[in-house]
Amino acid sequence: MIRKKLTGWFLNLKSSRCVPDEKYLARKYKKRIGKRLNLQNPRTFTEKVQWLKLNWRDDTLTRCADKYEVRKFVETRIGSELLKKLYGVYDQAEDIDINQLPDAFVLKVNHGCKQNIFCRKKSELDWKHSVDLLKQYLNANHYYPYREWAYKNIIPRIVCEEHLTKDGQTLYEYGFYCYDGVPRLVEITEDKSGIRRANMFDLDLNLLERKYTLPTLSEPIVKPAQFEKMLEHASGLSRGFPFVRIDLFYVNNRVYFGEMTFYPNAGLKKIQPESFDFLLGSYLRLPAERF
Repeated sequence: MIRKKLTGWFLNLKSSRCVPDEKYLARKYKKRIGKRLNLQNPRTFTEKVQWLKLNWRDDTLTRCADKYEVRKFVETRIGSELLKKLYGVYDQAEDIDINQLPDAFVLKVNHGCKQNIFCRKKSELDWKHSVDLLKQYLNANHYYPYREWAYKNIIPRIVCEEHLTKDGQTLYEYGFYCYDGVPRLVEITEDKSGIRRANMFDLDLNLLERKYTLPTLSEPIVKPAQFEKMLEHASGLSRGFPFVRIDLFYVNNRVYFGEMTFYPNAGLKKIQPESFDFLLGSYLRLPAERF
């Protein structure tokens, strides 16, 4: 039986909720990045992400961080051809009739991060355990751990979509770093049988100097035939946002929309070398007006 361990920093965060956002993030930044957070004159990418969390609060962020509502945004901007099949949307886990679902599917909460249940075969799924997980996921609010404002006001729901790698296919995730409609770099992650590898590239797919905790990609990356179209989609979806990473999946020579990520790693993961943190930050023009 497939089981997923019941874990989560999101289960006990009440003690941190009373701390003001700026003070909370300053503490987190010092602990994670190892230096003082400069919000008066932010220059690095990690500093500017903290500034955006505190100051840029547009309702469109909530819509696009919502893994269900963003489908409507994508359809309006670029059309529906990149959207995965949707099997159902539910307000609570008890509403799901597993007998009505296909043999393979993915369940996730619309306001979560890496809170997915992958089912290749229903006969191998521990459904009771899955329901317990979904209940816990629904009760979490991802704003509080790292003050990621885009998540704060999402109405929690469960989304059921198609399983893109149910037959063991290799999945490539292209994360385009976009600045107001202009893709600058792409982070490519390979997921092969659960083993993940990653590297950062320029848009000609030349390898860039960037250290990851994940292993590096084992083979040279060949530019897929749809790469220029992927760039076009990333540009269209990111227009009007100071920064957003547009995540597109590439499986079996097809491109699928993944999600829109406004705060990669919450801006609290040390970027090495530090010059790369400055490079990513140099592209980011912060809004003149605070919301």
